[in-house]
Amino acid sequence: MLLTLMGISATTTSTIEVQMAGNEKFQDLAFYAAESGWQRSLNWLDRQYPAVTQNLGWDGASETFAEANYNSSDYMVLAGDNDTEYSVTIEFVGTSAVPGYGTNFRRFNYRVDSTGFGPSNARSQVRVVAGKIFDTEG
Repeated sequence: MLLTLMGISATTTSTIEVQMAGNEKFQDLAFYAAESGWQRSLNWLDRQYPAVTQNLGWDGASETFAEANYNSSDYMVLAGDNDTEYSVTIEFVGTSAVPGYGTNFRRFNYRVDSTGFGPSNARSQVRVVAGKIFDTEG
């Protein structure tokens, strides 16, 4: 009887450990998706001229952002099996003077929120603050 109870206990412990390892893997996948989102959005921001001055959201399909999508629930699917995806918003938080530059140079500041989703409802959010310097007169 004692050996039976010990065997059941060991099996239960093993099952819980397997579930915990799976949860950690799913959380990692969600984090990697969120990382992809902010990196891709900063690459997009870097290609924009003139500077973006609106709050934008990912359109969920093509590689563009739009003001209308700022509060959208569209996601960019990363994996063919639809297990990982992300959603990104870009918030324009204003401009600031740039030390060491002329008065016509401004730093345009942004807050990028990227939320990654993984299997079993895993979710991870990454916030990045970024800026880009523009010559406002040229």
